[in-house]
Amino acid sequence: MACYISQNLLRKFTILPPFTLETDDFIPLDVSTLQGCFGTNFPTLTIGNAYARPLPLLPHSVSPQSSLLVVDHPYLVAGKFNVHNPATNPSRLLSSKEEKQSAPYFDRATDLGFTLLNTPGVYTRFPFLGTHRPSTIDLAFVNPPMFSAFPPGTHGPSPGRDWIMPPSQ
Repeated sequence: MACYISQNLLRKFTILPPFTLETDDFIPLDVSTLQGCFGTNFPTLTIGNAYARPLPLLPHSVSPQSSLLVVDHPYLVAGKFNVHNPATNPSRLLSSKEEKQSAPYFDRATDLGFTLLNTPGVYTRFPFLGTHRPSTIDLAFVNPPMFSAFPPGTHGPSPGRDWIMPPSQ
């Protein structure tokens, strides 16, 4: 996985990757400045980029634990999670396998207070074959400290939960 950073951003912030050994399919980047990141009082903001590939023995190459991090500063994680969930595809009929694969991600996000930024029903994947249907497999989550980057009255993420997990069957 690669990550491209603009020269303009590099002139204003220190950006370091905290290397992890668990997977090559997830890159977190710590963006730091003494003045506070993007109008907040937090000197660090972490941005995570995931590309979760389905694997033969494990559900995916990026686990919920490695992508939905516990940090005390603003954190945005986005990428191709390759999971289907009623929160992102409310009109899609999901198989029990699809629900089982997405549950750990959405359970962890709920437990840690993350908010899903995706608009329910807006697709992020449009297949080339007519035998497959559009879906939402690219997801973006933010943790509670990230809300301080959005002043009240702006169009930042809603601090309320805009999605709920359906009961397990």
